Amino acid sequence: MDPAIAAAKLKAKPADQPLVLQVGFQALYKSTRIPGAKYAGPGSTAEGIANLEAQVKGVAHDRAILIYCGCCPMEKCPNIRPAFAKLHKMGFSKVQVLKIPTNMHTDWDVPGYPLEKGSQT
Repeated sequence: MDPAIAAAKLKAKPADQPLVLQVGFQALYKSTRIPGAKYAGPGSTAEGIANLEAQVKGVAHDRAILIYCGCCPMEKCPNIRPAFAKLHKMGFSKVQVLKIPTNMHTDWDVPGYPLEKGSQT
């Protein structure tokens, strides 16, 4: 999903917003994140995948889910593909990936899309 489209979806009424999951490293999540995003852990680790499973427990399988990492260019990201595959394997049918060609700062922060800053558990 293109960042401009994702940012517009975040302005929708809460019932129409996707569940946003950050599947990257905790340091990134604690510094800046998409408003309302939940930390799901790095998709490249067993611990991260377990946390991802916990974050979607009880979520309807037809709910829109948007995942992102932002640590590096998407083509090299170690976290996106395992998280995406796990969610599909769990039966989630509306999973999308935020398109981050460079990194979160360049592709989300610099264009001025909404951010939350500071530590959050």
